[in-house]
Amino acid sequence: MGDEISSQIFDEDCEHRFHQRLREETKILSRWFKEESFSQKESLCGLELEGWLTTKDFIPAPSAPEFLKTLNHDLIVPEISRYNFEINSLPLKSGGNAFFQLEEQILELWQKVSQAAAAHDLIPLLIGTLPTLRDYMLSMDYLTPGNRYTALNEKVMASRGGRPLTLDIEGKEALYFKQDSVITECAATSLQIHYGVPLNEAKAYYNASIVGSTFMAAVGANSPYFFGHDLWAESRVKIFEQSVESFSYRGGRGDYVTRVSLGSGYVHDSLFELFLENLDGHPILLPELFEGRNPEDLCHLKLQNGTIWRWNRPLVGVDSEGRPSLRLEFRVPSAGPTIVDSIGNLAFQIALVEVLKDIPNLTNEIPFEVANTNFYSACKDGLAAKIIWREGKERSLSDILRQELLSLCNEALIKKGYCERDVSRYIYEVIGKRVESGQNGSEWQRRFVREKGMRFQEMLESYSRWQNTNLPVYTWGL
Repeated sequence: MGDEISSQIFDEDCEHRFHQRLREETKILSRWFKEESFSQKESLCGLELEGWLTTKDFIPAPSAPEFLKTLNHDLIVPEISRYNFEINSLPLKSGGNAFFQLEEQILELWQKVSQAAAAHDLIPLLIGTLPTLRDYMLSMDYLTPGNRYTALNEKVMASRGGRPLTLDIEGKEALYFKQDSVITECAATSLQIHYGVPLNEAKAYYNASIVGSTFMAAVGANSPYFFGHDLWAESRVKIFEQSVESFSYRGGRGDYVTRVSLGSGYVHDSLFELFLENLDGHPILLPELFEGRNPEDLCHLKLQNGTIWRWNRPLVGVDSEGRPSLRLEFRVPSAGPTIVDSIGNLAFQIALVEVLKDIPNLTNEIPFEVANTNFYSACKDGLAAKIIWREGKERSLSDILRQELLSLCNEALIKKGYCERDVSRYIYEVIGKRVESGQNGSEWQRRFVREKGMRFQEMLESYSRWQNTNLPVYTWGL
């Protein structure tokens, strides 16, 4: 999704030719859906985990190019700003002890990150928003060098007719901030979870992910503070949405669909509907032409899809035998607070869609408009949110988790063949006790401020110490 491109500037001819190829590749994808050409091999899971670099005083450090050069690791790559980096896992076969293997894999990579950071007198952090970031740190000078992000910035700003991007968030406090580039996206660091799904159930998995996003947002919230303001439990969601806000088309409800959202509605027949939206609904941002490539590689289709950041995004890949495969990328949870918390979030996300996809008439019981409202309620209020649940009843989100979903999640993962001991650890220990205590990453940060004041550098020093213990956040003291 973040591969480099050949130019920063594209003319109308490039856009026209790109669109032709995008249409041709979309027709190929349509045929694959009709002919059921997708691999039915075992499902894979994996993740991407974004992080920050800070000084010893926990101020953002624009040193990622030098840090990454020292690190020199294929799985640890640049992000949009010089403050950020991203850790990628190798994909693992779902089931068995995949969750524990992922934790071990990411811990090993985190050790390499920490060593490379120390060589530059830096501290790496996994957190949704960095409280010590300030507006003057978000200039184009800190954009990651290269063509991709510069071109993306130019196209987004041009699509807005020169109007600045506006962050306007009403939470516990209010924030209003104007920005003349997309670099504010760097302030919203996330955990992105990948999960292979079979064609015959892909629609059910995707629709379940929309409903499940509400619970994932609340459980994984870790971004209450931005520019010193106490906003939402998961402020990162609104920051990202507004940081690249580019209106595409009016949806079925008459409102504009943007490039970052929960989507325009549920899928009715297949995930192909989302790629049709990509073709006909969303303007092209990066019209890079892949000359000489086989159209069945879907290079243009994948690039277009990579510039549409649905909170639950369909992806097309290939399996080990070269056959096309489908997976979903779940983008809701924040990064951190620890590696074990991140793997707990991954296990919980996979369990959620396994549970919700099998509920009969789920999309009728919880219409998309309700799911969408629930999602933003959870982003605002975290584990304290009240949402509309089945049969149209308003209930406490935490009560639904405790009384219904967590036990179902545990059962679903065991049924899918995951190691029972690992399932119990991540679902009941890491996630269940986080829900029971009410202390996710956001609540820990707010607790610190309630007891010690808005001393964000001191807070991040404590956060960093706890993060490096790899103890679940519900256990953290101050």
